Amino acid sequence: MLPKSDMYPTLAMDFLNGLKLALKKHIPFTMKFKYIIENIGHAADDLPLKTAEKLLLQENVDVTISFCSIFRLKELVTLFDGYKKPLIHIDLGANILKKEHYSPYVLHHTLNLWQSAYTTGVYAANKIGKKAVFASSFYDGGYQHTYALAKAFENEGGTILKYYVAPSDYKNETFDSLIDTINTLEPDVIFTLFSYNEGKKVFNALANSKINGAIPILAFPAMTDETINTEDYNIENVQSIASWAFDAPLENTKTFLKKYNKKYKEVPNVFSLMGYEVGITLANCISPKGKVNANFTEQLHLKKIMTPRGAIQYNELNESEPENFKLRTFQFNKTEYQNILIETIEPSSLDELNKEFSNINYTGWQNPYLCT
Repeated sequence: MLPKSDMYPTLAMDFLNGLKLALKKHIPFTMKFKYIIENIGHAADDLPLKTAEKLLLQENVDVTISFCSIFRLKELVTLFDGYKKPLIHIDLGANILKKEHYSPYVLHHTLNLWQSAYTTGVYAANKIGKKAVFASSFYDGGYQHTYALAKAFENEGGTILKYYVAPSDYKNETFDSLIDTINTLEPDVIFTLFSYNEGKKVFNALANSKINGAIPILAFPAMTDETINTEDYNIENVQSIASWAFDAPLENTKTFLKKYNKKYKEVPNVFSLMGYEVGITLANCISPKGKVNANFTEQLHLKKIMTPRGAIQYNELNESEPENFKLRTFQFNKTEYQNILIETIEPSSLDELNKEFSNINYTGWQNPYLCT
């Protein structure tokens, strides 16, 4: 059950390419898979729930993989918990999961965006400086990764001097007011939360100002996506923290990139990566006779699984967790941008963070992040 995205029009195919590549690599060739693909729009309404019921009752599927709005996720979890059927809920991880989303039959595979945002706030306050300007788009700021970064930065003694939110119609925006604000306030660090074409426009505006190179920029990972940024902005001193780095010197990362490029003649993106990881995880839940163990908690809890991100494991909510986060520098290398790995950062206690944020109400956009 896969959504559509104007930002990533090939999202569904990218995810499936990664999934199929991993299953082919990790499952005996004697096992055959049948894929039933359902378009669930932006995954923001009750369509995922209706589609899931159809798949369970009419198609009798062995396992369901689906995006879902955080606002409707409890209903989806309840459905699969009641039927005791396995669901792998997939999401980039911009919102925080709660206990109500736990079921032994539901796995939450994310790329941990809100946890990496929290790590960004801690890193900035302790390694760069205590004064920040936080700039975000009208869209990208509508998820809990925004709160996670701000909370972490302030917990570590930082002060956000100004929150700048771009207008919803960014196409006519020059971002001069953002640049004027930064020049006036003189922060130690700039947090930038934009994506797709708006992110490109912000990079161009910052690159053509005296801010360029003078004040460190910590961008959210979607803003520095290598497959989106294809032209050289001449932007300097930009870093990001994410749970992945495609240039990481890990054998699993190199193997994934090599096999994906050989098979599909293109570089993978974050949705390809997520599909590949889900395939590896699913392979760990399939018996030699081809039966899926529906109880994910029993099968995977605290078990380390080697992926292109390194080792991941599933926590008490059955959400994937990386062993570390990656500090990357955004750099143009002759023909393309890369997020060059600088260092790895040990995560805060993610179980403790889940408890700390468990009472926060969900607000903002209904659709999963980047499923627009």
